[in-house]
Amino acid sequence: MDLSAMRRGHRVRLRFLIWCAVLLVMFCLFTPLAVGEEGQATTGPQASASATALPTYARLFMFSPVINGIIAGLSVLAMLLFVFFMVTISTASMAPASFVDDVNKLVIQRDFGEATSFCRRHRHVFAASIIQRCVENSGKPQAVIMEMLDAEGRRRADMVWNRISYLADVSNLAPMLGLLGTVRGMIKAFFSLKGTTGSMNAMVLAESIGEAMATTMFGLGLAILALIFYSIVKARLTRALADVEQVVHSVADHIKREDDEGPPDQSKPSAGQAAGSEGAGGSGMGGGRE
Repeated sequence: MDLSAMRRGHRVRLRFLIWCAVLLVMFCLFTPLAVGEEGQATTGPQASASATALPTYARLFMFSPVINGIIAGLSVLAMLLFVFFMVTISTASMAPASFVDDVNKLVIQRDFGEATSFCRRHRHVFAASIIQRCVENSGKPQAVIMEMLDAEGRRRADMVWNRISYLADVSNLAPMLGLLGTVRGMIKAFFSLKGTTGSMNAMVLAESIGEAMATTMFGLGLAILALIFYSIVKARLTRALADVEQVVHSVADHIKREDDEGPPDQSKPSAGQAAGSEGAGGSGMGGGRE
């Protein structure tokens, strides 16, 4: 399968995963909302029971819409990043088999110029720049090639690690935003006690604290989800980088093997010529001994 077909397959899987994520988020948000509306519609003897029921996610969200809106935006961002990394981080995308086979063929044919151009044309492939450094310096000692390979590999790997660290940043930022909303709500709750008397203080304070804790719940939920996403992507990237390292080292071994064998030396005599020389020399040395 060529690279264009592989990219088309990745786009199809990406759309499918995005739609699955959207449906999952809509199910989680609107199912509690419908249950809460049914509970709020009751009247009569059940009114007191429904008044003490837990609020819906929609009502909790509206307690602090600005901060909760930011947390919701970060949750969508984390989901999209997770889907994108799951699609793009794999051995098939970072070192496609067709690309590696074509490079190995060019290296075995000792067409290093064409191999370098081929790697430049496929700069979007993770392993392309690393293999390009090996091919461009094919005439240097093996130790120098391996040092360049390790340096380029670390540079490319650091770029990918920095990309997936966005998920870790979301998991660190989300609880901070939740705590900010909680502190703001607590301040509002205590100031709302002015003008209330006796029996109303406990009710007003309890409701205000409950509203304030909603942002912490949303923030911690997003932090846990983003941390799970980051752990999954990190494990996937570690496996993919190990596979890419094996692929690049195999190309470097081909370069070294071809350099050790080298092109056939025309100055050396063939096997038949060497046998003839040995025969002539042997007869002369034998005759002299006689």
